Amino acid sequence: MRRRVRDQWRVLLAEDNDDHALLIKMALEKASELPVELRRAKNGDEAVSLIEAEAPDLMLLDLKMPGRSGHEVLAFVKGREDLRSIPIAVLTSSDRDEDMARSYGLGGNHFLTKPEDPAQLEERLRSLLKNLDELPGVSRGAEGLATTARSALTYESVQLRAVLTWGTVVVVLVALVVYGWMAGVIP
Repeated sequence: MRRRVRDQWRVLLAEDNDDHALLIKMALEKASELPVELRRAKNGDEAVSLIEAEAPDLMLLDLKMPGRSGHEVLAFVKGREDLRSIPIAVLTSSDRDEDMARSYGLGGNHFLTKPEDPAQLEERLRSLLKNLDELPGVSRGAEGLATTARSALTYESVQLRAVLTWGTVVVVLVALVVYGWMAGVIP
C-alpha cells in the first residue's frame, strides 16, 4: 500500500478531562515525527460539529463524555458515507470487553486503553500514527453492517484465547486423572 505524504497530522481529540487532554497532547507531539495540529472537543456534540466542519487525519475518541457518548459519536461518524473513511481510535480508560466489542462493531478502527504511564501512551500513539495510513481502508459502518477481517480477527482472537485456556485446563485435569488412575491413587 502506498503511504500518503503529509507535512503534519491533523488530529481531533474528543476528551472532556483537561488533564487527560494535556497528557494526550504531549504524548502525541512526542510520538509524531511531524507537527501535530490538534483540535479538541470537550463533549460528544462538539466532536460531531468539529468533524463535520473539517475532516481530520485521525480522531482520538474518549467513550465517556457529556452530551453524546463516544459510542454515539462513533455511530454517527461511521454511519455517514462522507465521514466513514476518517480513522477513529477509541482512547479510553475502559478496559471492558463490551466497550471494545461495541467500538469495533460501530466501526472504530483501533481501541486503546489509556495507560497510567505517559511513556506507554506515547509508544501506543507512535505505533498508531505509524500504521494510520492502513486504517481508512478498514471501513465498517454503524452496527448491523458487516465487519471487516480486522474486527472479526479481534473478536476471534479473544474467542480463541478463551477456548485455548479452557482446553488447556481440561487437558491438564484429564492428565491428572489418568496419572492418578495409573498410579493407583484413583481406583
